[in-house]
Amino acid sequence: MKAFVTDGDQRPALAIVRSLGRRGVSVLVGEEHPVSLASSSKYCVRHVTYPSPERHPEAFQRFLLEFVARERMDVIVPVTDVTTHWISMNQDKLKRHSAVAAPPFEAFDFVTDKWSLLQCAARCGIPIPRTHFVDSIAGLKALVDRVDYPAVVKPVRSRIPTDRGWLRASAHYADSEIDLWRLYQETDYLASYPSLIQERIVGPGLGVFVLFDHGRPLATFAHRRLREKPPSGGVSVLRESVPLDPRLRDYAVRMLAPLGWHGFAMMEYKQDRRTGNVFLMEVNGRPWGSLQLAIDAGVDFPYLSYQIALGHRPDVIETYRLGVKSRWLLGDLDHLLLRLFNSDRALHLPGFAPSRWHTLVDFLKFAEPGLHYEVISGADPRPFLYELCRYGRDLSASVMQLVWRRVARGATVVKDLLGRHPQRHTTEATMLARPGNSHITRTRWFKAQE
Repeated sequence: MKAFVTDGDQRPALAIVRSLGRRGVSVLVGEEHPVSLASSSKYCVRHVTYPSPERHPEAFQRFLLEFVARERMDVIVPVTDVTTHWISMNQDKLKRHSAVAAPPFEAFDFVTDKWSLLQCAARCGIPIPRTHFVDSIAGLKALVDRVDYPAVVKPVRSRIPTDRGWLRASAHYADSEIDLWRLYQETDYLASYPSLIQERIVGPGLGVFVLFDHGRPLATFAHRRLREKPPSGGVSVLRESVPLDPRLRDYAVRMLAPLGWHGFAMMEYKQDRRTGNVFLMEVNGRPWGSLQLAIDAGVDFPYLSYQIALGHRPDVIETYRLGVKSRWLLGDLDHLLLRLFNSDRALHLPGFAPSRWHTLVDFLKFAEPGLHYEVISGADPRPFLYELCRYGRDLSASVMQLVWRRVARGATVVKDLLGRHPQRHTTEATMLARPGNSHITRTRWFKAQE
């Protein structure tokens, strides 16, 4: 049996490749460059390079249709919003040659539209944050007086289709009306495309993983986020398996069963720290970043999804291990660096956030009962080596950019000072050239940085 997994640089792609490969499935991995995180795994039998789904969607579509017809894959597994969008939309064409591990397009398109999703959730009796819909910057004026702060501002879709490909978008924070207007004026996709303004729910993130077979729930799992990147909320870098709240399972059935959901999904919640109330934030209709945690705890979602894509009735274990933790080490390092080199205010952290010292101590806990590492594996070491090399290159590039920006800013300050006081700086230059005056040079430099 052969499976084709897209988006090989995504961590859930690696989890899928390892899961299927251990079960004896021959896994091919695709990505837009010649090597990727998942294709570095020993469970990948072949890497496939294809046109960028985000920048060249039409070329990607042509490539995939031709590839699947030629290679005769048994199952195609899309990983990101962009590839899942196109593959689910073209299931009829693809199913002539292969099964597809993706939900129906209408259902997927519905849950990726956060405004439609939240409206449906409210009708189903699922709690949601107070939310305002903004069609563009032109519509902001009509509702800006009704916004409570702090607020979260996010696009209706995390990936926005445009004439030039797909546009990546993310969430932002606004602490005042001034912040809100500045966000919409400076962020093109907020100014031009529909967005949401929500009350900020401060508290832990909860995730409910589900597997459906044509609208019928088969498997469920729950986790709590312990650390995220960025620290105020985003991608989880440390998470733990927890008991599934029956209410949250019921919410998943209310939301997804009427859509005829097929495959896996994750429902993301925030639990208000003050009241304990839980609010639905969004639904991921494709593989998610913490997928490896469920596998480590005993629920192998990738293999279960693979089986139902082939039309099989999988054997599902009703229970899973609690207290299992999964850590994305390099993501956790990013979390640490953000905390160490930024103020709590700059990171939009609440007042009860752990101190920098506490954050450092927690990061240094590399071993504890129940802790697993998401990418690191003694039996399959190459993906982490690949990730580590790429991380080092990216970090070096970021440091060099920072250095050059500071050098350029310092040069601009010096030039400005010389332009305004040419005679004084001629005298100072002579002083700096004398022995024993190096401390003056450092003083001038630090003042320029300030």
